[in-house]
Amino acid sequence: MINASKFLAFFILVCLNYIFLSTQIWVWAPDLFIVFILFLTILMPKLPNTYIFIFYGFIIDLFFSNQPLPYTITFFLIGAQLNFSTIKWIQRSLLEQLLLIVLASILLNILLNFTNDYYLNIQARIVINPLMNALIWAGIFMTQ
Repeated sequence: MINASKFLAFFILVCLNYIFLSTQIWVWAPDLFIVFILFLTILMPKLPNTYIFIFYGFIIDLFFSNQPLPYTITFFLIGAQLNFSTIKWIQRSLLEQLLLIVLASILLNILLNFTNDYYLNIQARIVINPLMNALIWAGIFMTQ
């Protein structure tokens, strides 16, 4: 039942992202998928396998990308970094978490710029999105 609620939340985020894309709020909005996948790692008693991260990234690419590359690669790198470390994600320092989110956001937006030609103002998103993701994650970290 828990997995069903995770997938339901994931598809609600897909719908929200479509709304953001159609209203051009997408450029100024945080990347809900990165925040969502990292928030799931907090809720799980054990870190998920790297394949789960790849699966979520591939599903997002099917909905939002011309090629199954940007989210799949970014989520693979996030999953690999989290699974190769011995410290649980929630016990990491805030600085390390923010660095991971900012670097993953920058990489993702650069890959989206290379693979998709239908996103407008992607250059502004490369700067704004990592900062928005970091601010939201700092809020999540402070409330945990």
